Amino acid sequence: MDRLATEILDRCDALARCSDEEGRITRIFCSPAMREAHRLVVEWMKSAGMAPRLDAAGNLIGTYLPPGCDSRRRVMIGSHLDTVADAGRYDGILGVMMGIAAVESLRERGVALPWAVEVIAFSDEEGVRFAAPFIGSRALAGTLDAGMLALRDDDGVSMGEALEQFGAKPQAAVGTGECAIEAGSVVAYLEPHIEQGPLLELVREPIGVVTAIAGQTRMTLEWTGEGGHAGTVPMMQRYDPLLAACRWTMAVDKLGREMKGLVATVGRVEVDPNVPNCIPRRVRASLDVRHSEDAVRHEATRQLLELAERIAAESRLTFAAERDHEHAATAMDEELTERWANVIASSGHEPQRLVSGAGHDAGVMATVAPTAMLFVRSPGGVSHHPAEAVLHGDVAAGLAALVQFIEEIANA
Repeated sequence: MDRLATEILDRCDALARCSDEEGRITRIFCSPAMREAHRLVVEWMKSAGMAPRLDAAGNLIGTYLPPGCDSRRRVMIGSHLDTVADAGRYDGILGVMMGIAAVESLRERGVALPWAVEVIAFSDEEGVRFAAPFIGSRALAGTLDAGMLALRDDDGVSMGEALEQFGAKPQAAVGTGECAIEAGSVVAYLEPHIEQGPLLELVREPIGVVTAIAGQTRMTLEWTGEGGHAGTVPMMQRYDPLLAACRWTMAVDKLGREMKGLVATVGRVEVDPNVPNCIPRRVRASLDVRHSEDAVRHEATRQLLELAERIAAESRLTFAAERDHEHAATAMDEELTERWANVIASSGHEPQRLVSGAGHDAGVMATVAPTAMLFVRSPGGVSHHPAEAVLHGDVAAGLAALVQFIEEIANA
């Protein structure tokens, strides 16, 4: 697997050069950089013996048909090709490259499989362009709402328009359209992924299995006050929404530290008019709350919303909140997960069982197909950052575990 691991890392490097921003990695849904990334991945899929195609939601899918297989059923291996702004080069991308390498290994050795293998590069998992994550996997799950096509990016382009410009068919992607998976047709959905955290490094293990994905709530909160001249409005007559947002942000951090297992983040703050000599008129802030138990997450969100409203009232501000995205905690398929853990154990490693705090396409796919995830160690626990890293030996170990797992499923 060493040769293929080197190939995987080289391909991650090549995709890192497909960026919408000069000097850093940013690749968003249906952008010119994504088009260039697709051009490269199509070549690699073809060289591995797959037939690539673009689906109606902009997902790139490569299909490998082993001789004599039932083409109506398949094992899917996938992750995403989009990134956050100023990203690392492995989040999502590593899983797609490992999928292609796994097919290459199976084909080169002539492994007999009873079904097809598909590698899917999801079009959008991060939700950067339209503030709506999991666009690609929602289409496969049949839960992409037609109303989402009307969402607009910062340039006023709608999601539907972006898909059409990319060569996809947005109307066919919604609901139970062309992309939706037929019940029983997917034997398993497998997602290799960097851990994006420090736990595997702490126990000195290269890979582990995921037992569940934490539930997540994403919201946008807005406080509106009265702007004014920074030099002429007395301090006692100011109704400053930025001060309210700052008070609330400190409370978000405090609650995240006090509730066991909770992570709560304010990752984006927008100030209007955002100039040095003006008192802010309006402040918008994001809220991201995650926990492996939905009841805890709901309670934390409730407390933070109540606090935001109370601070607004005390500060004589108006307040509004929008729920941008929510998904429940999602368990991975227990049988597949334990079988994958046994594969790891057979290779001489202690199988680690982890809960993922990050959201993944696997969480959406688990609603329509038996799903399992493999984590590859993240040195330093860094992700969504240029310092994101993986080790060659860990990638090789992960690829070996993926390939052996596919063969075991085939022989079950």
